[in-house]
Amino acid sequence: MKKIICVLAGMLCCLLGSISVKADVIWEPENSFYREHAEECTYVSRMYTTNGPDNKVISYKSPEMPQEVDTWENGVRVQILFTYEDSDDNLWGIYDDYQGTTGWIPMEYLELVYDSIAFREEHKAEIIGDAGELDEKYAGETIYLWKYPGSEEYTPMEVSDYTPEYSGIYVDGNGKRWGCVQYYFGIKDTWMYLDEPTADFQRIFPDGQGTESRQEESAQTADVENQDSESRGIERIVPKLNRNLVVTAGILVIAVVAVTAVLLIKLKGGRK
Repeated sequence: MKKIICVLAGMLCCLLGSISVKADVIWEPENSFYREHAEECTYVSRMYTTNGPDNKVISYKSPEMPQEVDTWENGVRVQILFTYEDSDDNLWGIYDDYQGTTGWIPMEYLELVYDSIAFREEHKAEIIGDAGELDEKYAGETIYLWKYPGSEEYTPMEVSDYTPEYSGIYVDGNGKRWGCVQYYFGIKDTWMYLDEPTADFQRIFPDGQGTESRQEESAQTADVENQDSESRGIERIVPKLNRNLVVTAGILVIAVVAVTAVLLIKLKGGRK
């Protein structure tokens, strides 16, 4: 009996371990260039807004292949998963639409969407390192996980028996307390209004105004929209062909042609 219990316990541990790994797995795009240069890429996974010259942004198959994939007008939001720096010091970001299309975009033509990471960097000195856990009385209740304190973007979440934990507390200009939730059932890097977790935006901010960070985000967005794209230069950043790849491809083509010719000659000779 003891052996059976031990086996079952071991199986349960393995199952829980596999669930934990799956929860923290990083999505990697199905892109041949990325697979070849994965070790040279930097993980990002943040949202950006397109802001290229001539009011458009073009994505390419790779930073070394000027084959166009998509063309977007300025103002489109895109999630950049990884970045790669080419030999000319141009930084490229790869996106994945999760429907089979991936592409690389010059990061020069993308503007970061203000998020929790940007908020923490901006308010680093004001965030207290205290940690805690939501009270169990909220189990079964719907709380709100906010993009950052004062943001109008949030995710309603029904609390399970496992209540969310927070690390780092921020007190805004109105004395409202916010806790940073690193992870809760697939949702990463959000904030929880500690004084009243079940309150929505209108209840927290009846006058319709968030924190000063929300106002700063609006100002940043306005600056992006009014930015003169020509100030970054007329010449558009495009991928430059990798000469080694071109030479290798040329050699392979020549080799294939040569082998084919030899086989044809032998075939004709055998028929005589």
